[in-house]
Amino acid sequence: DAGGAILAHCMGLGKTLQTIALIHTVLNSFPEHITKALVICPVNTVKNWKNEFEKWCGSDSLSLDVYELSEERDNTSRAYLAGHWKREGGVLIIGYDMYRNLTQRLAKRLKSKQKEVFYEALVNPGPDLVVCDEGHILKNRKSALNNALTQIKTKRRILLTGTPLQNNLSEYFAMVDFVKPNLLGTFKEFKNRFVNPIQNGQHSDSTDRDVRVMKKRSFILSDLLKGCLQRLDYSVLVPFLQPKHEYVLCINLTDLQKKLYKFYLDNFAKAGVIDSYGKMEGWKKGGLFNDVSTLSQIWNHPIVLSMAKERRDYNKMMKDDEDDLSDFVEDGSIASSPEEESSKDSEIEEIKEQKRTRSCKDNELSEDSEPTGEQGWWSQHLESEEDLEDIRHSSKILILLEILRSAELLGDKTLVFSQSLLSLNMIEEFLRKLNEYHNGRDSEGVPESLRPFVGPWTQGVNYYRLDGSTSPATRQKWCNYFNKPSNIDMKLFLISTKAGGLGINLVSANRVIIFDASWNPAHDMQSIFRVYRFGQIKPVYIYRFLAKGTMEEKIYDRQVTKQSLSARVVDEQQIERHFSVNELSELYKYNDQEQSERPVPKVPGDEVLAEILAKYPEKIWKFHDHDSLLENKVDENLTEAERKAAWEEYENEKKGVIDNMGIMQSSTVSASNKNYLFTPDINFLQIQKAYRLQNPTFSNEQILMATRQYIYQLQKAHLANQMGAQLSNQSPNEPPQAQPPQTQKTKPITEILLVDDSTPEK
Repeated sequence: DAGGAILAHCMGLGKTLQTIALIHTVLNSFPEHITKALVICPVNTVKNWKNEFEKWCGSDSLSLDVYELSEERDNTSRAYLAGHWKREGGVLIIGYDMYRNLTQRLAKRLKSKQKEVFYEALVNPGPDLVVCDEGHILKNRKSALNNALTQIKTKRRILLTGTPLQNNLSEYFAMVDFVKPNLLGTFKEFKNRFVNPIQNGQHSDSTDRDVRVMKKRSFILSDLLKGCLQRLDYSVLVPFLQPKHEYVLCINLTDLQKKLYKFYLDNFAKAGVIDSYGKMEGWKKGGLFNDVSTLSQIWNHPIVLSMAKERRDYNKMMKDDEDDLSDFVEDGSIASSPEEESSKDSEIEEIKEQKRTRSCKDNELSEDSEPTGEQGWWSQHLESEEDLEDIRHSSKILILLEILRSAELLGDKTLVFSQSLLSLNMIEEFLRKLNEYHNGRDSEGVPESLRPFVGPWTQGVNYYRLDGSTSPATRQKWCNYFNKPSNIDMKLFLISTKAGGLGINLVSANRVIIFDASWNPAHDMQSIFRVYRFGQIKPVYIYRFLAKGTMEEKIYDRQVTKQSLSARVVDEQQIERHFSVNELSELYKYNDQEQSERPVPKVPGDEVLAEILAKYPEKIWKFHDHDSLLENKVDENLTEAERKAAWEEYENEKKGVIDNMGIMQSSTVSASNKNYLFTPDINFLQIQKAYRLQNPTFSNEQILMATRQYIYQLQKAHLANQMGAQLSNQSPNEPPQAQPPQTQKTKPITEILLVDDSTPEK
């Protein structure tokens, strides 16, 4: 029977080319069975897919009929194209948002005939083969997009992702269940068999037993998926590319930043702490992410606080104007391009999703948050508002400009990623000032702190900025121009992490600055592999900026935990457990240290970083290699015998067979009362607790069943011992002796009450 698969090769290994080769092969080899292939992808990569098909299948001998649904400007034209593709076959490319909108049976914008055409072409019977690019988008089992895609009747499903496991195993289950329904059982079974034991053993303070169980279940899960998931990590690239150096820089806050950071924590912080499972304890709705938003504005540069206030004031003013004009605007009266329509649909869905959760659980920072109190609370700590414009109030921006200056001298191009649009605005503002000073004749007005960095920084000539407002066609044009070897004036690309981490190739750059850490490590990973991929001819240098002692350091710590989880399950590696549960719950502590406590840094392999460390020893507290934290610990891998034992244990658990010998051997049966079935010193709650410790993945029902089975086995053992003792104490011809009277009354097995483990022990 036809089935699905996940191609989980690391970014830059050619998943797109492999998929095009597969589609071309099956469409031409099995024309009687497979005639239609559907490629569903993020709207930002639709053009790239079309270009790649033209690149690899452009000749007459390899030609395929490839259609892009977003090229049609209205639903009537789209319905006609979908119907034509359904009848004639070929490849249809469509964005995720458009797919969701066109397949909704209750969509108000579609006529009944159009709904029927789209439903038959895209859902039932649907295509013969469906490809979902960036398949980790399906990680939320309850999202509207996931619900729409799971309705497809097509069994041949291919999911492409370079980051199959981003945050947790629950998201992983959603992707696997899409391509191979029921392979991992129900979600409840998956949670008991894999999620709980793997999470329990991934901390530095986990017990030895938890670690052993974690290794076994990680191996089982990885082995289970070998038939439908192929994973190749970036080690495949290493022999063919120049080295990649990835540095994590712990950057000190300035005096003003420390003052503002502490003041906010003492007066405005709204949330509690995060437990080991990433959930809030004692939190208010949206508290954590509002706090992260405001605190990140402080640790990036305090001027962002003022920029956020200006944007709030502007949005409020525009909202008042829109309310006055709303009566004059008719729905659909203004024509929109397909790209704009898709973008609007995406925004609407995102707003609806936020209303459903209401706690801003999305990874994107909510930059318009405002702490309780009057606006401009930071002003009391400034001599003047102009004081915010001083570059010296942020070590991050100073280090960034130093890297840009050194990279330009070496002839290297740089990418700067930030998940905050306001931080990108802040960087652009400083570049604008540097450009003005460069173009002006009066150099005496240049602040001393900016003087070393003055130079040409004109947008469109010396740098580009890419964010969610950039159309797919424009981003492709900019990327092509940026990558031209002759274009030496273009030296910087400012990129929004979530908008620019997918579907672009920028191998002309070899230095990447990740300006702020993301909750989701996959976002930063995607950013890195825009440059570290086939086509890169230079050594690659990655600089991850972390604000020393702040919440950002803890966010990075959680990144490492999530990446090590991904490596254990997907890459089948054993990563050293670096962070304890307690360390993951200290987000709201600011850890300030005296400069005298600063560790002596080793000399980095990057001459740019070495020069900065020597020039600004007070700015960078320490640095380390990111890859070293995720180095594979070969000695932790399971032996062949341990792997076999892990499989036996897993299969027994599925069948309900439980190993009782560990408890049997340590049972508290009194030797002086061998003639009696049970003795008063047996603690049934203690038996259940022992099972809970030995089998952390068991549900309450399984614990109760195991306890009953244990008592039954204990009963049989005592009866056997009792019969053996009787036979050994009498002659062969002597009839069995009557039992002596019981000295203590014991309840029979049928009267024993097995208490649920949720009952408090008395």
